Amino acid sequence: MFPVVFRKNLSKVKPYVPGKPIEELERELGISNASKIASNENPLGPSPRVIQAIEKALPNLHRYPDGSAHALTQALSRHLKVEPDRIFLGHGSNELIVRLGQMVLNPGDEVLFAEPGFVVYPTTAQLCEAVARPQPLRNFTHELKLFERAMTYKTKIAYIANPNNPTGTLVPLSEIEAFLKACPPHVLVVLDEAYYEYVDDPSYGGSLGLLAKYPNLAILRTFSKAFGLAGLRVGYGIGHPELVATFNKIREPFNVNSLAQAAAEAALGDLDHVKKIIDLNKSMRRELSDGLVRLGLKPVPSQTNFIYLEVPNAGDLYQRLLRKGIIVRPMGPGALRVTTGTEEETANFLTAFKEVLMTNSIRLNAQ
Repeated sequence: MFPVVFRKNLSKVKPYVPGKPIEELERELGISNASKIASNENPLGPSPRVIQAIEKALPNLHRYPDGSAHALTQALSRHLKVEPDRIFLGHGSNELIVRLGQMVLNPGDEVLFAEPGFVVYPTTAQLCEAVARPQPLRNFTHELKLFERAMTYKTKIAYIANPNNPTGTLVPLSEIEAFLKACPPHVLVVLDEAYYEYVDDPSYGGSLGLLAKYPNLAILRTFSKAFGLAGLRVGYGIGHPELVATFNKIREPFNVNSLAQAAAEAALGDLDHVKKIIDLNKSMRRELSDGLVRLGLKPVPSQTNFIYLEVPNAGDLYQRLLRKGIIVRPMGPGALRVTTGTEEETANFLTAFKEVLMTNSIRLNAQ
């Protein structure tokens, strides 16, 4: 028996379960060319400039990274049109979410977030011995009035994923600002915009303009999605300079490695490549949604690079799709999340899903 006694709160923490790797599925089935449309990854990969930047940085791997990520911070400052002292960087958005919790949460404090939502929010609360206060979605979307009513003097953080993962829905900027007005200034509002680049709803943009009026706001974004750097893990946040200074006190000294820094800076220098990805996503999101409707399903309208749909026997459907070499993401017993892919991946999924629905005796009728 292991003799060390762990902290009691860790007994309730559930490890993050990533999507099934392509390599694992191919080994299991003895196949090749499996399709992974489960983890909201970029189907086109990074810009060629990113590959060049990584190759150029390789000879210096024996050196520690720039601890301040000066060049990347300056590039982000120009890209976002915000001051460098408002930018903080992390090993993906996950680190930012957890570190912000560590910065403000004491045992017994309360954390608000939507459910279903990103699992790292309640995990952060558990790690910090805070109380998780999940709020239900309405029509698959954040209802911030529920957040307002749930706030108490113990509330210290409100995490808002906008757009939301896993449902792909967004909250208009006007509702975000209305919530900030109603929110006590001691509550840190973390606006998680991991899918920011994919949104085309005109009610969405402009959150950076709120920072000057609401110092308790922190905005998180990432290079993992539209920029295609999921394997290098680079997230960034924008917030008040004092928040940034405190974050830099507790982060690891070299939390963004040298290859990641070089790659992210190069990615910002090729926005044409990002536009190509966004355009493909918009087209495939429409194709995927329309195809699911033709199969008799009701996909949730999405502003991200994935589609969420409620369906009976989701676990069984997931397993049947695996046997056809297609990996999607089960979201409990009654829903699936499907990432937009290439044209070929989208077409193959819709064909396979139709076959699976028919053989599974679900035979959903068109609405």
